[in-house]
Amino acid sequence: MKAAVFLLLLLFATKTYSAEPELREVKRLFEAATHSKDSSDRLLEILSGIGPSSPPLFICYKGAAEMMRCRYGLNPIHKFKRFKKGKALIEAAVKKESHNIEIRFLRFAIQTNLPSFLNYNDDITKDKQFLLSNLKTIKDKKLKDSISKYLSTSNYCSAEEKKGLNT
Repeated sequence: MKAAVFLLLLLFATKTYSAEPELREVKRLFEAATHSKDSSDRLLEILSGIGPSSPPLFICYKGAAEMMRCRYGLNPIHKFKRFKKGKALIEAAVKKESHNIEIRFLRFAIQTNLPSFLNYNDDITKDKQFLLSNLKTIKDKKLKDSISKYLSTSNYCSAEEKKGLNT
């Protein structure tokens, strides 16, 4: 009887989480999705279980994946729905973890690649300043290199800001 009560308490006391994809695989597919519809589809597939209670970084990647998927669609109505869904996910992630440099980088990269008529470009300057200010604090070398490389080729960074990336 005690064992049964203990098991019931254990079941109610532990949260169950859906299996999260491996972050390394998400990042690999995200990079490949810029050039491959199959990678874009696979990325959305592995992020399909991500919901509001998931870690904000995964929520942000799901939002970015929704937006990237628009590039391979033909129907403008479906593309706009995906854009709005992606935007809501990215903004939810930023709201939950505004200090997360990778989330801010993803939003910056998305906003600097979208057509201006979508009016999703209000945070470019703020995110750029955040990235430039916090770049030296990044411990993940690959992430740091990716952000530096992106900023160094960005039309949104001045020559002076680009020069500061190399120091």
